[in-house]
Amino acid sequence: MIDILTEQQEAIRDREREALGELAAAVEPLEPSGDDLAALRQAELDLDELFMLVVVGEFNSGKSAFINALLGEEALQEGVTPTTATVTLLRHGEVSTERSLGDMLTEHTHPAPFLREITVVDTPGTNAIIRRHEELTRTFVPRSDLVLFITSADRPFTESERAFMETVREWGKKIVLVLNKIDLLATPADLERVMQFIQANSVALLGQQPEIFPVSARLAKRANAADNPGERDALRQASRFDTLEEYIFRTLDEAGRIRLKLSSPLGVAERVLDKYGAVAQQRLAVLAEDFKTVENIDSQLEIYAADMKREFEGRLSHVENIIYDLKERGDTFFEETLRVGRIPDLLNSNRIEREFQERVISDTARRVDDATNNLIDWMVDQDLRMWQSVSDYVNRRRQAGVGSSVQYSEHVIGSVGGQFAYNRDTLLRSVVQESRRVVESYDRDRVAANIAADMRSAVGVMIGAGGAAALGILVAATVTSAFIDITGITAALVSGAIGLFVLPYRRQKAKAEFRERAQELRDRLVVAMTEQFNTELSNSLQRIRDAIAPYTRFVRMEHERVSAAAAALTELEARVKALQSEVERIGR
Repeated sequence: MIDILTEQQEAIRDREREALGELAAAVEPLEPSGDDLAALRQAELDLDELFMLVVVGEFNSGKSAFINALLGEEALQEGVTPTTATVTLLRHGEVSTERSLGDMLTEHTHPAPFLREITVVDTPGTNAIIRRHEELTRTFVPRSDLVLFITSADRPFTESERAFMETVREWGKKIVLVLNKIDLLATPADLERVMQFIQANSVALLGQQPEIFPVSARLAKRANAADNPGERDALRQASRFDTLEEYIFRTLDEAGRIRLKLSSPLGVAERVLDKYGAVAQQRLAVLAEDFKTVENIDSQLEIYAADMKREFEGRLSHVENIIYDLKERGDTFFEETLRVGRIPDLLNSNRIEREFQERVISDTARRVDDATNNLIDWMVDQDLRMWQSVSDYVNRRRQAGVGSSVQYSEHVIGSVGGQFAYNRDTLLRSVVQESRRVVESYDRDRVAANIAADMRSAVGVMIGAGGAAALGILVAATVTSAFIDITGITAALVSGAIGLFVLPYRRQKAKAEFRERAQELRDRLVVAMTEQFNTELSNSLQRIRDAIAPYTRFVRMEHERVSAAAAALTELEARVKALQSEVERIGR
């Protein structure tokens, strides 16, 4: 900057540089666009550049003529077709020169005193045929310290000008409206109508009343070229250029230039803060819903586990009741069989064993098998249904995101990158796909066979691989062996001719031993089934949690990142506002 800054002003400039650098780092987690980062970097560099006055408007609005009138010299070419095909940086030089600075960017030097402390930027028309012109113009808006927006009296405030002014407004730049070519209006009433039209539209667009100056650059240029003082004064008065020049030079005095120069980067910062503050808040809103999704799945899994355990107790009691019935039949059998009146029958062990099988064992083995198989089928079905529920729930969340992400993508992702939305949707999609894969490939028979095998192993049955049927075989084998032991002892006692005295004692002992063996059997079944149920339930829950784990981790990590970014932006916003207040007090 050519102006000599005070120590206080240099401190403000240094703090602005620091804030701009921190802002670039703060928005990094929010996937900033290259244009926004470039604008922040350029804002830092522009703090050391001359004051930049950017002139914008449609082609043929008289921008080049206006600049020539402002300089009081023919520095730029004029014409009725778009003569400004590039962005032209008009700078001071001892002689007039022109050179290309690269892609559609030209530097033009001219020995006009006005340019010693100010760089004027002449831009292609906002409605230029080559759209690249407008892109170039837009890139210089963030760099401007003051924008002169030229509109023509014969086509005031066109649609393309309104659209372009929105861009200028977004960057928080100071705008001065210049109504050029007022010499084309027939009467003062016509001029008044045009001024009112521009005022109404500019207030509606900008939210405030900008400075508006009606001028005729053509008459001002004629006045500059006039030799006759009277004619020069008349043309000057008719051009109304003196009022605009007085405003510009008063605004662009040393203090004014410093205020605008230091304020311009802050306008860039405010625009980036507003944009990415909105990005952060909308992402946090999305992540909050994602947190609810994860929490709801966790809650549903907890409810599922509690419901499963409660229903398992009921199903397990059915198995216990089968063993209870077995014990009751055993009691009845021993009461009716181990008595004196049946001593002859007791000597026929084969007959007693058949009777025991028919009256006590009966259908116990089948009932245990059926109950066990039903239990396993129920576990398998519930596991499958839970997978289906998770798949449907996550898919609804993903589709709801698709429905709302149209607006989200346009206003949040769009130009600021879509990696966040892409990663999120990819992870949601992967959870849905994994859930569907499990559901579609779910082999009930295989899963049931595995659970049955694990349950048999836990009980201690090493019989074949025929499903849960081996548990029924275990029941029959356990209680039958107990019966054989008892009848063998009883037969020995009877043959020893002491049955009349010992038989009642042996009957009670047989009943007690049978009940003990049956209880042991019940305990083994209950423990094995309970342990296997808990293992399978735990594995089922863990498989589901593993499937959604990448999505859960993403939500937590992104929430931390975005929350930190949002906090940093809030702190920077306060610092930028404080700096802006300090800048506005310079020279006042």
